Amino acid sequence: SSFGPAALVWVVRAWVLVLLVVICWSDWRARRIPNSLVFAGLLSALAWHGIASPGSGLFGSSDAGALGLLAASSGALAAFAGFLLLHWMRVMGAGDVKLMTMLGAVFGMHLLPLLVLLVFLAGAVLVAARLLDGGRRRATMANLRRLFCGVRATFDSGPRLRFDPRADTADRLPFGLAIAAGATTLALMQLSGAIT
Repeated sequence: SSFGPAALVWVVRAWVLVLLVVICWSDWRARRIPNSLVFAGLLSALAWHGIASPGSGLFGSSDAGALGLLAASSGALAAFAGFLLLHWMRVMGAGDVKLMTMLGAVFGMHLLPLLVLLVFLAGAVLVAARLLDGGRRRATMANLRRLFCGVRATFDSGPRLRFDPRADTADRLPFGLAIAAGATTLALMQLSGAIT
């Protein structure tokens, strides 16, 4: 049996939105992305894509529907692998990796590159906004120097100065906001029919 009603699509869309709002609130207030919320979102996305009527995705404008379990799980695995690499390079926190994994399942493999691009564009805006504050600007520039040295050391035998986003940041960036902003932008692009 399959789920087809338009009402169900909007219920699942609203559920994903509520999860993103609560996750953003937690990341903003406590710099923490709760595992339980990300896990609930991941399971919901996989279940929906595995059970619902076929279509162009959760946020498809004219034929919203499931991409299939393979597309959703491959999107989740690719997002996990790519962002885990960034976590190992100490560029990104573990919660951000898990949130991207969830959203990889929501949007599927075919939209993952665009999702990543939108997330990093939103992250650049977030960094720019934080740099407007003088004290934060100095802390951020110091962290960027440490981050660059850490990334460079991964590829060559340069200085081993390491950047740990959990411990070394004077003003940790709530990157979950950038991830949610990128995902929301992508959903709106799909809903408007700008992309399929």
